[in-house]
Amino acid sequence: MVATLGDYVPVLSTVQKWAAEFKRSRENLKDNPRLGRPAIATTQENIDRVHHMVMNDRRLNVNQIANAIGISRERVENILHNELSTPKVSIRWVPRHLTPDQKYTRQVISQANLALFEANPAGFLERFLTQDECWVHHFQPETKRQSVAEGKHPSSPPPRALWSSSTRRKAIL
Repeated sequence: MVATLGDYVPVLSTVQKWAAEFKRSRENLKDNPRLGRPAIATTQENIDRVHHMVMNDRRLNVNQIANAIGISRERVENILHNELSTPKVSIRWVPRHLTPDQKYTRQVISQANLALFEANPAGFLERFLTQDECWVHHFQPETKRQSVAEGKHPSSPPPRALWSSSTRRKAIL
């Protein structure tokens, strides 16, 4: 073998394993299929299952999805973020792109609004009321000096934290 393969000759233990396998009547040296979890969990079937679960209940967390499908948490996160493009926003999985049904609904509503506008532009715009509200709280911030008592007595309470305190008054502008 050294004369034929040169520097690429396998080590003695590898050749011994091959000989043992051939004695057992094996013709192929590849590994036999193994039981257990598949090596790749990001299959189209799992992507569809995750998508179906999220669309049915958007409040599911990654652990619940992983346990229900039987794949790892990391694979579920990969499917949600990379395959389905769904970020988690305020405890809900939200698709980044509209579904075809949502696009169609928006198109129908927009066409109906455009027809109403073209029929009576002034009347159409008068139907809408827009306003902007801004609640303003009155704060009385406390400075660092105000919170530190001068001539502090040993029995006096510790200084208060430097947080702004609200006066319970607010105004709408």
